[in-house]
Amino acid sequence: MYLPRQGCPPGGAKEGVIVMVAAYNLYLGGYLPRVSPQRSLHNRQELKTKYKNIVSMNNSNPQTLVRISNKTQAYVLSVKELSMELGDATDSVLSGDRENLSDNMQKMAETFNRLLKESDDFGKANGKPSRPGGELRNMVRKYSDELSLAGFTIDEEGFLSAPEGVEESELFPPVNFVSELEKKSDEMSMNPMEYVEQKVYSYGHLHQSDVGSAYEHSLFSGMLFNSYC
Repeated sequence: MYLPRQGCPPGGAKEGVIVMVAAYNLYLGGYLPRVSPQRSLHNRQELKTKYKNIVSMNNSNPQTLVRISNKTQAYVLSVKELSMELGDATDSVLSGDRENLSDNMQKMAETFNRLLKESDDFGKANGKPSRPGGELRNMVRKYSDELSLAGFTIDEEGFLSAPEGVEESELFPPVNFVSELEKKSDEMSMNPMEYVEQKVYSYGHLHQSDVGSAYEHSLFSGMLFNSYC
């Protein structure tokens, strides 16, 4: 939803739009992610940035053919919903009040674990590696030291437990991990179809003469494309 923040009087109109968005989401019966209405509002520049990111993603990714069953469709919608909730949670950790830091980190860990389990369950049901679970686990391994210093516990399967029984004044967020997780959440919410089986039938950038053919003969052609075509 677009909210022209410039020109909005303090309180009044802006708060009214936030209430309207919350009421709209409630009216839909819970089909939208449980994110704060404030996060659903964008000014003109934010919308331009979001649009440019989507266009860039579409240009750089190959075009694909996806056969969507009811289970696959439900999974894609779940990935989108949970990634939006995870983005909202990471934003709260980075920019929220210190008084609520413990609750915000707890919510982030819980949402992270829900998305990880959803990915694992779908992967097992289809006999495929867990996606985006694998990417999330790689991120946890990359920042394991930072997470441990911040009081998070990582179990053998990569699930997170937020610090408990720690005074708010002694808590601090794992900023590098949370920042990268926020970016990843944004990517997942824009393109959840990335995480389902699909067949490549064309490639982006074919309009550029200096890129070359995706099917140009090379020593590695068979190895690269056997699993796609």
